[in-house]
Amino acid sequence: SISTRLIERRAGALQVGQADGIACRTVEMFEAFGLSQKLVREAYWVNETVFWRPSPTDRGRIVRTGRVQDVEDGLSEMPHVIVNQARLQQYLLDHMRMSPSRLVPDYGLAFVDLKVEKAGEHPVVVTLRDEAQGADITVRAKYVVGCDGARSRVREAIGAVPHGDFANHAWGVVDMLAVTDFPDIRLKAAIQSADEGNILLIPREGGYMVRLYVDLGEIDPNERDAFRDKHTQESVIATAQRVLQPYTLDVKSVAWFAVYQVGQRVTDRFDDVPADEVGARLPRVFIAGDACHTHSAKAGQGMNVSMQDTFNLGWKLASVLEGRARPELLRTYSAERHA
Repeated sequence: SISTRLIERRAGALQVGQADGIACRTVEMFEAFGLSQKLVREAYWVNETVFWRPSPTDRGRIVRTGRVQDVEDGLSEMPHVIVNQARLQQYLLDHMRMSPSRLVPDYGLAFVDLKVEKAGEHPVVVTLRDEAQGADITVRAKYVVGCDGARSRVREAIGAVPHGDFANHAWGVVDMLAVTDFPDIRLKAAIQSADEGNILLIPREGGYMVRLYVDLGEIDPNERDAFRDKHTQESVIATAQRVLQPYTLDVKSVAWFAVYQVGQRVTDRFDDVPADEVGARLPRVFIAGDACHTHSAKAGQGMNVSMQDTFNLGWKLASVLEGRARPELLRTYSAERHA
């Protein structure tokens, strides 16, 4: 069997919020684990998307201007669905816990640094910090995968550099229970007003809640903290209410709120082998997800591309560790996912 340790800086599993859109190809990936039927039973199915724009006769009002089928015919046997990331994560945690390895995460451990020695069966030396005790822990591994987000410490440790948009785009995100006369509240809707901004509206699973992504525009990354303080839950909801005019939005409850900023960036490589050493040595450390690439919320790609990164890497690592493939196979991860 493969000995695996999963490190998580948080004190426990994710409870609410974060990403929600599950692309058809990702649902297909879940089918490989036998989890797709549970996913599609619980999810909201995105069958169509509607578009709202300013009325040509009254720019202060929005009107529906289009309706399209969301998933092209023949693209996949699976639907495009919406499920809270915390719930999706719980599917995977349950699957791990009930697997032969009975794998569970080690919560409350933060990554500090790593180094790769030139020889040895476990050449990657990782330093972790126990967040509760403040003590450092050393772990030796054959391979390390860093899935530690846009400010990845693992990425820094291997000297990889993200490239792309310098300016961050900001979004206010609200999961809410609301009373409204907006007619498409249970459809995915892209809403553009004349002067008040834009909204991406996503119905949530369960039939009652809705998520609003409220576009807050581009900001200077150097003003990140001041910008976050400026945009409160109340101000973001007020912006959404202005965008939806002449329709009303009476928010009864908020399940989750966040203001986040993201630039569209891609890291120069997804493993620890610099460009001038490719072919000369094998990778031992990999990065995946937001550590490699960040995306606009409108694209709905972040969580999907991230899970597909690790699906690609996972079977390759398993094949190498079980002796079914040569370690050279691991070079293809960065080449394929970075392409």
